[in-house]
Amino acid sequence: MRRPETRRLALGYLTLGALLSGCGQRAAGGTTPGGGPAGRLTVAGSSALQPLIDRAGQTYQAAHPGAQVRVAAPPPGSGAGRVGVCTGGLDIGTSDVPLTGQERTSLNCAGAVQTAVALQAFVAVANPAGPGGVRALTRPQLQRLFDGTTRDWSEVGGTSRRVVLVNRLQGSGTRQSMANYLFGGDDARFAVGAAEEENQGVLDAVAQTPGAVSYLGLAYAAHARLVAFGIRDGSSVVTATRDTVASGRWPIGGPGLAITKGPASPLAAAFLTHLLSPEFQRDPIWTDLGFVPPARAAVGNPTGA
Repeated sequence: MRRPETRRLALGYLTLGALLSGCGQRAAGGTTPGGGPAGRLTVAGSSALQPLIDRAGQTYQAAHPGAQVRVAAPPPGSGAGRVGVCTGGLDIGTSDVPLTGQERTSLNCAGAVQTAVALQAFVAVANPAGPGGVRALTRPQLQRLFDGTTRDWSEVGGTSRRVVLVNRLQGSGTRQSMANYLFGGDDARFAVGAAEEENQGVLDAVAQTPGAVSYLGLAYAAHARLVAFGIRDGSSVVTATRDTVASGRWPIGGPGLAITKGPASPLAAAFLTHLLSPEFQRDPIWTDLGFVPPARAAVGNPTGA
């Protein structure tokens, strides 16, 4: 019997499948005017990676007009990306976290190939009405915020205002990345009863709700109506920047992955090669949204290092 989480992700993926019906890759048996394989490619999953993947799809299609790259807008999220590619409904599933051993077995995905396409950072964010002038928190302070122990911002040096917790949905790679940092991967330690939203819902809820706190990918954390927290360790503070992510000094995150069920098809391989190319890495989206290219970009390299 599949675990409840896997069943729920599969149900979520069915909804995604309805939206993408008919959009999967079709072998066209030819090449595009740009010289690459022709056909259609369907990519979906991580909402944190979506702006980067979407831009890569646009630039690839511009260079290869005979290829179609369909990048689904969020949601669904990393979990649905992993389920979707392993069950055959997606050509590429994107995820903020790797496939687990249990997923490889239960989803018949032992031969999956995972490619690091960007180094990602996830950041705790809050509505300005609450933290006051606080701009950095320790790991224990963040743990107590997200497990529900801290109930008022004054307990961490902010103003006297109730803490309002907002979580990502279960199955989100962003949520799992935060659980990895805060709770050694134990998702069950997040406070029970906190609101759960998809990516845009988190951004909107925190921006509009005094006292609210949550977490987002670095690409979304620079919103004008949010406070993004650095991490304090003794007298030093590290903040999430492209430099700290690239150097490994920011502790929340890791490689964002593009997953194929087995060796990539010619079109999927061509698209991933484009995404990892020095030419695409000069696109302004990398610096505009804080994405960091993998140190060693290669199709099938799951860490980028």
